Amino acid sequence: MMINKSKKFGLTLNERGTLSGFPLILLTLILVAAVLGLLAHWFLGGSSGSSLTQTAQTVPTPTSAAGSNSQEPDALWHVLDAKLKNLDFFKLQTQAPGTKTAMVDGKNVSVHWESYRLPELYTPQQLADLLVQAAIPLGAKLVQPMNTVEQPGLGTVYSCLYAGGALTPVQMDWVVTSKPRICIIIDDAGYQKGAALDALYDFKVPVTVSIIPHTEYSNFLAQDFPDHGVEVMCHLPMEGHDHVPAGAYKEYLKKGMDVEKAKKEVESGLADLPNCRGLNNHMGSVATTDLSLMTAVCEELKTENMFVIDSRTSPKAVVSQAAHAVGLPVAQREFFLDNTKSPSVVLKQMRLTAAFAKKHGLAVAIGHFNVITLKTLKVVVQKLQNEGFQFVYASEVVKE
Repeated sequence: MMINKSKKFGLTLNERGTLSGFPLILLTLILVAAVLGLLAHWFLGGSSGSSLTQTAQTVPTPTSAAGSNSQEPDALWHVLDAKLKNLDFFKLQTQAPGTKTAMVDGKNVSVHWESYRLPELYTPQQLADLLVQAAIPLGAKLVQPMNTVEQPGLGTVYSCLYAGGALTPVQMDWVVTSKPRICIIIDDAGYQKGAALDALYDFKVPVTVSIIPHTEYSNFLAQDFPDHGVEVMCHLPMEGHDHVPAGAYKEYLKKGMDVEKAKKEVESGLADLPNCRGLNNHMGSVATTDLSLMTAVCEELKTENMFVIDSRTSPKAVVSQAAHAVGLPVAQREFFLDNTKSPSVVLKQMRLTAAFAKKHGLAVAIGHFNVITLKTLKVVVQKLQNEGFQFVYASEVVKE
């Protein structure tokens, strides 16, 4: 007869399924009851509940029930942030959010504070109104007229203060810089990573990169760029004067093509690029002169809530004309930085770009995704930033 002994519990199991001095079935029932008791304790919220449950209870949860006693104090802050995230504003923060003291209902109180660069597409009042619409369901509002202050070395700051009931008040600042601005767009991404990508990520200033869709690394880069402060744009191939082999690009817009087909091509290119914010033309010295074609492109972009940049590969381009006709935000390039891949050429073109920005307040320059250009730009960008120039994204310079 096989005997299994448990020294730990001092019990012996024999072939009849009993423990010496203790029926096995009774022991099983006791163990089941104990397990059920523990499960009930966990799920019904015992006094020593799990750390996961306790943590979840402390996370502020915005609510849309105006005047509700269950509102979290930070609900207003979270709702306004959700609106700004939808508008893709977080990358425009001038510094980390914090707290300030402000006058609300005749009392000095602590308020949550955030500050953002103001893109060309909005006026301070338009943004104030957009956030008011988000605040109203919480019973909050703009509690005082917009405050405007000139800050030396920074620019004009427009402050809006939102409050309501027991909600933590929120101050939003919109900054219109007094510094000359430079927008750098890097074209032709999608074919390589390596040293060129490392140089790009070393910029540490706002930069927009335009990716040719359905290339080897297009989807990967479009997903990776925002985590490194890089704005994503679509570099859609379009007909130029040079011959392009059949099948060189999955999407290729040609002068005179069917407008519905053109829209499908735009839609296909955008679908390959997560986080995409806008589009500019790759080549296109012929296609961009076709008003019907460019109108179709702009209509599709407007449907996608995007913008367009005219790379101006032709003086006869009608991209801006088409964009204005459909109400699509648009801007155009002033300088190409590297028609010749040479550090001296890039430096010369950046000096011209900086001079233009200093005179007109803003300059848009396009370079290309290659090691020579990007490593040269890394040096000159940091130098110009130290001289007081501000670098901005393409989405900041477009307007209707």
